[in-house]
Amino acid sequence: MKGKIIQIIPAPSNLVIVNTLEGEIEETPPLCLALTNLGEILVMHMDGVGLIDEVHEAIEMDYFKWK
Repeated sequence: MKGKIIQIIPAPSNLVIVNTLEGEIEETPPLCLALTNLGEILVMHMDGVGLIDEVHEAIEMDYFKWK
């Protein structure tokens, strides 16, 4: 249902992406939030080479956490 991105919104400073890599818990701040024309809000992430994509498609994450 994603739709087309119509607006980019700064990510809240206290939101982090939590994932486990080789037994280590890693917390990464999202790049931004993206609003779609279908009303969805996507959490966006930038990888090590500069590609931007939705978190669920860019990395294997465990959950989001508010600090």
